[in-house]
Amino acid sequence: MRTLIATAAILTVAVTQAAAFQGTCLLEVNGHAYIKGPCNIDVMSKDGSFSIGTDEERDYFAYVNLDEPPKAGAQQTADGFWNEEPGVSHAHSPLGSLTRDGACWSNQTAKICAWH
Repeated sequence: MRTLIATAAILTVAVTQAAAFQGTCLLEVNGHAYIKGPCNIDVMSKDGSFSIGTDEERDYFAYVNLDEPPKAGAQQTADGFWNEEPGVSHAHSPLGSLTRDGACWSNQTAKICAWH
């Protein structure tokens, strides 16, 4: 049983590490750039949901959680969240519904971009 648990833990770490990479990011809220430049990008699931700035000692980070796949012809949407308060360890502040334009997800208030 211990071997099974240890193996599962190793596989979980391996999958997580494989989905994270260094890229270039932008987190902009109300016209202010909180992240701009090199940062960690972590793809969290097969649907493309991701986070930026979460594996570093940064003051800010954000999540983009994709909604259910849209019906034919409709645009994909996602919900955005960020930590808002410098150094806080949870993304407790919603950024609202976001739509995609290239490497960026945005609305009238926020823009989250991740380039590999």
